[in-house]
Amino acid sequence: MAERTRLRRLLDRLVESLPSGIVERLARGVEDTIKHGDPSMIYHRLSMLTPDYYGGSLSPPRVDPYYKRIEGARRVRLPRPRRLSGVDVFEAIRSRRSRREYSSRPLGLGDLATLLYYSVGVTGRAWWGGPKRAYPSAGGLQPVEAYVAASRVEGVEPGIYHYNPGEHLLAELSRGDYSRVLEEIALDQEHVGRAPAVLVLTAVYARTAGKYGYRSYRYVHWDTGFAGENVYLAAEALGLATVAVGAFHDEELCRLLGLDCVWEFPMLLFPVGYRV
Repeated sequence: MAERTRLRRLLDRLVESLPSGIVERLARGVEDTIKHGDPSMIYHRLSMLTPDYYGGSLSPPRVDPYYKRIEGARRVRLPRPRRLSGVDVFEAIRSRRSRREYSSRPLGLGDLATLLYYSVGVTGRAWWGGPKRAYPSAGGLQPVEAYVAASRVEGVEPGIYHYNPGEHLLAELSRGDYSRVLEEIALDQEHVGRAPAVLVLTAVYARTAGKYGYRSYRYVHWDTGFAGENVYLAAEALGLATVAVGAFHDEELCRLLGLDCVWEFPMLLFPVGYRV
């Protein structure tokens, strides 16, 4: 009973804080939720665009434009990515599969560098000097960040790293082998713990929300999907095995990566290794 009372008070405060046009859409979302039993219908209604409504505005905190820069962290310089793979893009699409078996062989640093570059790297510069990325992005805002949990990567101490695409390097966040921790976070999926490295894609929601308001939550998922397909195709071209993992305990993964889980949150895990 106390929880319902608290919820009613919070909803009253929410309604009082929103413009009338937003409240009307909120009410329609609640009606849809009651009808279909799906609370996400509320966001669905709030984020719909109409000729007279372009979504509500948000005031997210300031974040690094385009990509994060971790100051003061130990840096690992990455080799230049390969220019050619010898695999035609059509062949990579045809042969792409989700692969959950990994060799015990350590992952080569050059292959990891190439995978990161062709997934989320800076591949060029716009006319105003801003970065162009390997994945298309709504408004060119580039909310996707990449982290690497390395357990068996040649030339890299086990630990968790952030990929800086502008300088093509890894910034160390914490030292240690987190393979079993990630396996537990990923609902005990064993293949996550067996991989020599796990690539984690996150979305800096704040980077998109300042421009697109309530619509932004849709956009950051699209951007991550584009980047995720790049991971698959680059892995295919390199002869690596990987699979997209979307089942994980969000708040535990946020704590591991040092995220607030509000303005930046995890989207996908990609365990990576050589094929068996």
